[in-house]
Amino acid sequence: NNHLPEDRLPIRSDVVALLRRAGVEFFRFPLSPEGKAMQEYFKSDDYIHCHFTSPEILESGSALFLLQSFLQDVHPDDREYMSSVAQLLLESDGFGNDITSRPFRGVSSDGRWSWYEVRMAVTRQNDLLICEGLMVNVDVQQKSLLSLQSSLLCDQLTGLGNLKSAYALLKDIISTGLPVSLIWLDLKGFGRLNTYLGRAKGDEILRATAVVLQDWLQDGDHLIRPDSDEFLIILNGRDSKAAHSAALHLVQQLPSLLELHVDGFYGLGFHAGISSFPDHGDNEDSILSSAASALDQARRINSVAEPIVIFGDDIPTRTAELLNLELSLRQAVVNDEFRLVFQPQWNVSGQIVGAEALLRWESASLGPVSPGVFIPLAEQTGQIHLIGEWVIEAACRALSSLHGSVDKIPPLSINISASQLSSRQHDLVETLLVSLQRFGVSPKSMHVEITESGFLDHLAIRRLNGLHEAGICLHIDDFGTGFASLSSLLSLPIYSLKLDQSFVAQLHSFDSSSLESVPSVAILKASLALSSSIGAEAIVEGVEDFRQFDVLRRMGYQFFQGYYFSRPLEFADYCELLANQTEKSALFSVPSDGDSV
Repeated sequence: NNHLPEDRLPIRSDVVALLRRAGVEFFRFPLSPEGKAMQEYFKSDDYIHCHFTSPEILESGSALFLLQSFLQDVHPDDREYMSSVAQLLLESDGFGNDITSRPFRGVSSDGRWSWYEVRMAVTRQNDLLICEGLMVNVDVQQKSLLSLQSSLLCDQLTGLGNLKSAYALLKDIISTGLPVSLIWLDLKGFGRLNTYLGRAKGDEILRATAVVLQDWLQDGDHLIRPDSDEFLIILNGRDSKAAHSAALHLVQQLPSLLELHVDGFYGLGFHAGISSFPDHGDNEDSILSSAASALDQARRINSVAEPIVIFGDDIPTRTAELLNLELSLRQAVVNDEFRLVFQPQWNVSGQIVGAEALLRWESASLGPVSPGVFIPLAEQTGQIHLIGEWVIEAACRALSSLHGSVDKIPPLSINISASQLSSRQHDLVETLLVSLQRFGVSPKSMHVEITESGFLDHLAIRRLNGLHEAGICLHIDDFGTGFASLSSLLSLPIYSLKLDQSFVAQLHSFDSSSLESVPSVAILKASLALSSSIGAEAIVEGVEDFRQFDVLRRMGYQFFQGYYFSRPLEFADYCELLANQTEKSALFSVPSDGDSV
């Protein structure tokens, strides 16, 4: 390159083209003196023109011609000013002269008037003065800036505003002094589902959730996506009590609404945290922080029955309690604080046909802890795998100790979760089969129960089939309450469907003449027919009195579990009951009047 000094690199043509698309045109041309050297420069690769200058300049080889051509494309009202800028260039001596114009109007590359600015410097190279600089299309730059600002406030996947946009929105709402509430919602189990089904399916679910939530909103409400599986609902003009009522309704409706938009909902659950202005903060930062704290609390509690938490002064205390619970749970296996209790399952004739092993935790520091509290926590923290191994060993030991003490050992069911079946680090099938062999227990004596609502990936289904092939029977627990795809569920090797106790509870308050109007009766009848059609047994859980038992018996059910027959028993008491089953015979004595429900 004959014209550029050694410390200056040529401008790449692709960089020039990229700048032009962004509304910035780089130019370089010789300014003076006119003559042969200038003409050669115009014909070299060093010369870079902008769209204001015509190709005839190459033939003329004149800077004056270039400037005149440039001024012809300047708006008449700005031409005098830009002529003065051109004169400043021509008068430059090439020593540190930087010139920046004010905005002026010029003809854009598409033939319309646009606002521009030029920023130039004049330098001396050998015998020539060289002008180089940038011509900025102000209109394009402003559009690009607005687009960038918009993209910084927008979630690209769903088109919703992001968390940054929520701050500005809430600041405006709070300035009016009117109440506003936040529902910070997350999709429980989305991370695992996204991993197993793939990002494309995960994105489909997130977009569908955004559509459903947008349709659910009222006028004046706003929807934000602050994070991967989280959505923030801004309820304008409503307090936390109204927000809690709305959130309860939403969480109940979301599964069925999402099934309309997504092919299979896969049993996702929900958590929600609620805060409001002015109750839980006096600015956007504080109420957002309060809602996030409430959501975190809801995740830690991880309750299906109470998935929503309203922010309160007790949240720090409750968080500390949950942390203490988690630490205690980590020591429970080591400290031998778990035990199994056994609830018998009966046939209609009063014979024990099986039992469910239920886990109990007696913490040395906390006392008895409900399974409804520590099981979700174990799932959330990953401790379920170690606890599950303990349950398997304890159940195998119990079955082994029954050998020789009773004539016929009823099978024992243990509960396992979808996360246990899906774990790549823990092979539940191998753990169970090794433990059965170690204690000399037949696989037919061990049954496993999984909940209907748990999402099962391909690995989980393969492991369930492996258990079936080994002779271990599969029960679907809490049937009728989950969101699983029925076709997917019934493709499993099912031994029995266990009807959730919530259906039985509704039988309390109706007499025989009005039973057909009980909502759960239709579900109970349909479930019985379904189990028969797939060759599975149907077991009803939660039978608490004779009336419920009698209605279910007349309906055609043959297998039962519940407090009416027996509460969960310590192992010694369970063994005694096995030896003296006839003591319960009176519970099954019902009149044979031929009535049916």
